[in-house]
Amino acid sequence: MSINGDKNIKTDSLKRWAQSLNVDELNVIDIGGRSVLADEEIKKILRAQLHAFYDCINGMGEKDDWRNLQGLLSPLFYNAFVRIDNSSIRIGDFYECLIEPANIKTYKKIIRGYNDYLEIGAVHLYDLNNNVIASIGEKSDLIWSVFYNYFIKDDNGSIEHVFSNHNKYLSIQLFNVEPLSVKELKSRINEIFLFLSMKYDMDFKVFEVNSVMTSVGNAPIIRDEYNPVGFEEVPMYYLSNANSTNDARFKFLSYYQVIEYFFVRAQNYYFLNQLKNINTSAINHIELRKILIDYKKMSSERESLKLVIDQSIDISDFTEFIKSNSEYYNAYCNSEDYKIDITKSRKKIISCIADRVYTYRCSIAHSKGDVEEYIAIPFISNEKIALEIPLVKYLSYKVIRKYSKDN
Repeated sequence: MSINGDKNIKTDSLKRWAQSLNVDELNVIDIGGRSVLADEEIKKILRAQLHAFYDCINGMGEKDDWRNLQGLLSPLFYNAFVRIDNSSIRIGDFYECLIEPANIKTYKKIIRGYNDYLEIGAVHLYDLNNNVIASIGEKSDLIWSVFYNYFIKDDNGSIEHVFSNHNKYLSIQLFNVEPLSVKELKSRINEIFLFLSMKYDMDFKVFEVNSVMTSVGNAPIIRDEYNPVGFEEVPMYYLSNANSTNDARFKFLSYYQVIEYFFVRAQNYYFLNQLKNINTSAINHIELRKILIDYKKMSSERESLKLVIDQSIDISDFTEFIKSNSEYYNAYCNSEDYKIDITKSRKKIISCIADRVYTYRCSIAHSKGDVEEYIAIPFISNEKIALEIPLVKYLSYKVIRKYSKDN
């Protein structure tokens, strides 16, 4: 368990934190995946809680335990002010983020036991002056209070656990971090993860709560007709990896690899089709050279991508896909950068699709430092990249179907 947790938050930092809070800026508060409109009644409640909380903090001594004041605070307060995002909280000079072991090896290195009877180990990190700066282990009561409604469902007094054992979800706690920005805190966590991986072969990843967690789910009995298509094995591996990974960047790249797998085949089909215009019994070498130059042009990454997409999708079907979801239309057709105008010609639409996908692919795959171009950075860019997933997924499915039929 944590040796510090949220107990040792400095009183002065709590005062500064409470003074920085602004009720008027609130619009919507997310509690357990349920959006609560921050109307005047809600803001009135929060102002009262904030005022009472601040008055009590001002009366505290440096050795008093601030947690005795938590009875003043409601889930509204926690999620409006303490919660940072879907994985972390911040209060005073304390920061905590939900995490989980990235693999079974790490799980067994820090957690002992089975099912409901788990013994949770811990990792404590100190600075050169022997001050604790970070701990990995059990979640604090504070972060549990903030995200409680994602893990526990209260259905008319009947308590249901969303997961059979939520204790396997741990947290990393950072101390004395009041001066650091959220960006710097996330970077610090990444560096700690890397340190533990290098030195102890322990791998952790951030765990994000999601409103889907709170749904009851479905138990359908699905009956469908299935006839083996004969999809090629390698691109199927890429699709399987894309569908199973949670990281938006790796998901995007795996879908893209399905498309990329067929680049050479598309080039060859294109070349063979162009050769049909050549009279092989009386070759016009000027025309042949033009075909060869055109073929070389099609060998570039961007042109190959356009070629594969052009050979694989039906524009009317693509338009229907875009219009099927308002989020797709807003993301792809109303965006400032690499907008896809579905009212344009087929050639223009294909070009816009390829340019958009190619740009994001390069931002992920070629993350060179010291450049001005957009770079897809984990944590910072996952949300942005996630918007592109439906598009590249749609394309990858169309491409593998097209070339499996032609093979």
